Amino acid sequence: MLDLNLVFQLVALLLFLTSSCLTSSVQSICNKGCDLALGSYYTHYESDVVSISRFINTDVSNILKYNPNTIANQDSLQLFIRINLPFHCDCINGEFLGHVFNYNLSSADTYETIAQESYSNLTTAEWIQRFNTYDSDRLPDTGNVNVTVNCSCGNSKISKEYGLFLTYPLRPGETLESISSAANLSSDLIRNYNPGVNFSQGSGLIYIPGRGEYLVPF
Repeated sequence: MLDLNLVFQLVALLLFLTSSCLTSSVQSICNKGCDLALGSYYTHYESDVVSISRFINTDVSNILKYNPNTIANQDSLQLFIRINLPFHCDCINGEFLGHVFNYNLSSADTYETIAQESYSNLTTAEWIQRFNTYDSDRLPDTGNVNVTVNCSCGNSKISKEYGLFLTYPLRPGETLESISSAANLSSDLIRNYNPGVNFSQGSGLIYIPGRGEYLVPF
């Protein structure tokens, strides 16, 4: 005859072991972020420093600080160049490195225009929609949405020399060679930080390392 108490103890032990195995097998992809990352913002006809500062929730002076050789003053922004935008790089829910910006909606906004125009392809419409509840065809005229931009804090296994990383949206016509030449870095180094990337695809994000607070805009 079975001892019911023994059966219950064995079942409890089995559940505990199963739970322990599951817990130990689930690991966070990240556990901390870094104080500073930069986004590479490609300026266009509707770009101005004041609007960009609102999009990334910072002061104009903070943008000017990270573009000393590119933006002479807030009223003079050259078109079709890249500028650096500073932000914190956070570990979000232990799942990925990124930063969530708060964007104030206006009429005619869509996830596509927010991603492509307001944030100059630092994110995508699909990525914005993932973190918001509004239907893509029914954004309100007022209110706000969360705009999530990915970032990197580096990889010490590749190199410990680089402590600052630029989130860089690829553009048509660019290649690994043109990017590495403009960044004054070796192609191998950039490739190591971006494994499996087709640098000539004209879209998507890569991460470019730098040593100091300022990265040279492209």
